[in-house]
Formats: sequence, structure tokens, C-alpha cells
Amino acid sequence: MIDATMQFYDHVFDWDLKQEISALSAIRKRNGIHPGSSLSILKAEGDVYVAAVDDKVITKIGPRYDVGSLIPPGFSVAARGEGYCVWEKSSGLRVPAGRYH
Repeated sequence: MIDATMQFYDHVFDWDLKQEISALSAIRKRNGIHPGSSLSILKAEGDVYVAAVDDKVITKIGPRYDVGSLIPPGFSVAARGEGYCVWEKSSGLRVPAGRYH
């Protein structure tokens, strides 16, 4: 299966999001997320969208800050920014987001 992640030039360079996009791409690669990965929507409301991917990664998009009750034990924050947060299932040793090469 071919897995190509699309990254737009203006997002990476013009909007100065290279570090954030690189961290998110590393999380995706580290967890083997691909177009056929399973997705489970945990919450979808006007100010928040939370979904689990392959039971390895949980993503939150939207301005709502408190979604702690949706994040099960064993997950830790891997990346965050304005309007989003990503948690990874802990597996002992983990390379910090943004430092994966």
C-alpha cells in the first residue's frame, strides 16, 4: 500500500508550521498510521472533535480545552498547538515529539 502524506508548501514555509507538521508526521509514522487505519469518533460537537486512530493515537481539534474525561489512562500528550492536541498510547520509552528523525 502506498502511503503519501500531503503537505502544502504554504503551510510548511509561508505559515511557519514546519516544526508542528514535522512532529505530527513523526507521530503518524511512529504509530504506523495509514489511510486504512481504523477511526473511532469519541466526541463531535460544535467546539470539539475527538477521535481515536488504531487505538494508538487520540486527536482533538477545536477550541474546547477540557476533554480529559475522553482520554483514557495510558495516553500522554505527544503534540499540541493552537486548537489541537494529540495523545499517544504510552509504551515505555518514547521519543519526544519534534525530535524523531
